[in-house]
Amino acid sequence: MVDLLLFTFLLIRAAVAASCVDGNTIQFRVGNCTIRSPNEPEVQSWGAEVALNNERTICMVPSTVLNDTFLTTTSLCQSSEQLKVHQVDMTPAQCASRRGGPVSADKFKGVPLSNLVQNPGWTLLNNTIEDAVEVSMQLSRQAITTTVGLITKGQNSAASHLGLATDSSILKVLKGQGLIVARSFGLNVGSQSVQSPRGGSLVLGGYDQGSVANPFLHEFPIPQNDRLQDRHCPLQVELTGLTLEIKMANASETESRDIFSKSTGITVCVEPYDNLFRLPSETLSALLGYVNQTTEQRTHLVPVTEYADELVNLEPGLVYRRSSGEFNAALRFTINDKMTVEVPFHELQRPLRGLDSNGAAVLNTSYNELQIFGDPAPGNAPVLGKAFLSQVYLFVDYDAGKFYMAPLNSEAGAVLPVATGTCPSGGLTATEKGLIALGAVLGALVLAILAWAIYRWRRRRNPRINGTEAQAMDHSPGNATSGAQNRSVVGTGQFPSRNRSREMQDTLSQNSAAGADSGFAIGHAPFGHLSRQSVETGRSYESPPHRPTHTGIV
Repeated sequence: MVDLLLFTFLLIRAAVAASCVDGNTIQFRVGNCTIRSPNEPEVQSWGAEVALNNERTICMVPSTVLNDTFLTTTSLCQSSEQLKVHQVDMTPAQCASRRGGPVSADKFKGVPLSNLVQNPGWTLLNNTIEDAVEVSMQLSRQAITTTVGLITKGQNSAASHLGLATDSSILKVLKGQGLIVARSFGLNVGSQSVQSPRGGSLVLGGYDQGSVANPFLHEFPIPQNDRLQDRHCPLQVELTGLTLEIKMANASETESRDIFSKSTGITVCVEPYDNLFRLPSETLSALLGYVNQTTEQRTHLVPVTEYADELVNLEPGLVYRRSSGEFNAALRFTINDKMTVEVPFHELQRPLRGLDSNGAAVLNTSYNELQIFGDPAPGNAPVLGKAFLSQVYLFVDYDAGKFYMAPLNSEAGAVLPVATGTCPSGGLTATEKGLIALGAVLGALVLAILAWAIYRWRRRRNPRINGTEAQAMDHSPGNATSGAQNRSVVGTGQFPSRNRSREMQDTLSQNSAAGADSGFAIGHAPFGHLSRQSVETGRSYESPPHRPTHTGIV
C-alpha cells in the first residue's frame, strides 16, 4: 500500500513538473515572407509565418496594439471600398499581400465575442470587433488552440496582428500550458533597408542572446495606464532629444542640427507593428525644414497618386524625386536623457518600395522615401516603429512589469534563446496537493477492490473442492490415502468453509505439510522494487543583467 501510494505520488509529481520546464521558449524567424496557396495569388509580406489548423499559413506581425490575435479575412479584399487605400485602388493581389494572406472566416469555428479579452488598442483606432473564432495555431514546434478576432473591414491595419500587448492571450495560454515560463518576449525586427537587409527573430518566453550586442543597460517600467493620448501603448519612453547628423558635401565632416531638445521630453510609443517614425506636427514641420535645406534643391514631396500606376505604397513616408538630391543624414534619438540610438542613413532613406499589380514587392528608383510618416502622428501619439527598432533589441517582461532595450547585434546568426522566469519551487502547490490526495484515494480504492476480488475468487473455489468432490474422494474404494493427500493439497492456503465437518478440518490440519510440496497451492509474486526518480529541470535564467559596462549605444 505504501509503495503504491509512493509510486502514485512520483507519477503525479513528475506529471506536474513536466508542465513547467525552465528554459522553455518558442522561436520564430521574422522578415520577408512569401506564401503560396493553390488557386490564389502569391503573397509577399513581412512578419512571422504561422500555420492555422494545420492547413493555411499566413504572415503575422508582432503587435502590442492588441491583447488578442487578430486575423485579416478575405472580405477585406472583395469590395471596391475595401480595395481603396491612401486614395489608390488596389488589385486583389496587392490587397492579399498587404493583408499578409487573408483567411476565409467560414473555415473556422465561431465562438462568442465574450471569449476575447479587452482590446482597447483596437477600439481606440475607430475599429469594430464583429467576429471571433477558435483556431489551432502552430507556433514554431508547438500547437495551441486559442480564440482570435477576425478583421472583416477597415483600413487602420495591414497584416494580421500577433497580439503581444499587456494581457496577451497567447502568452497566457503558453504559460498556462508550461510551454513558456514567463509572459515575456524578445524581438529583433531585422532591417528592411535596400542597402543592408537582414532578417530577425521573435522569442516568446525569453530573448535571443545572440541578437544583443551589449547587456540590457536600459530598463523601462510598463505603466499601469498604458494609454498614450488616443492610442493603446504599453511600451512608452521619454524622447528628450532628436538630432540630425548631416554629412557635408566633402563627406569628411558632419553637422549636427537639433530638431528639438527638451529636458522634460515627450512621451513616445515603441510599436513593432508600425514601420515608420510618426512624429508630432511641430517636430515633423521642423524636420521637413531641414530636409529641404540639406537636399540640392528645395524638395517637393510627391503624393501617392503620382506613382500609383506602378506600385502601391502601403505606409507612405516622405517621398520625393531622386533628382532633388540625396538626404545624406542620420537621425539620433535620445531616450530618457540616458540612451542614444542613431538610425543610419541607409535605414532612414531608401528607394521607393511597394507592391506591383501582381502583389510582388518592387522598387521605383526614380523616387526616394524617408522612413517618416508623412502626416502628424495619429491621435497625437508619436511612434518609434521598425525603422527605430532596426538598431535596438527589444525585450519585454510583463511578469516583471518592465521592458528593456539594448544595442542590436546586426550580425546575429542562429537564435540563442534565453528563457526568463523560473518554475514554481519550494513545496507543493495547491494543485499538486489536490492531485496527490486524489491519487491516494484512487490507490486505496484499487487495493480494496483487488483484495475483495481475491477473497471472492477463493470463496468460490472452497465449496466446490470441500463439498461434493471431497466426499467423492473420501468414499472411493482404495483411495482413502490419495483423497487425504488431495484434500490437503487443495486445502492449503484456502479459507475454511463455515459448514465444514470437524473430521475434514482435522484431516486438513494433519496434512498441511503435504501441501507445501505440491505445485497446486496459490502463490503471490512479490511486487518489484519501486525506485525513486528525480525530475531534473533545465537551466533557469533570471531577467537580464542591468548594469554591466558596454559600448555602442549609450
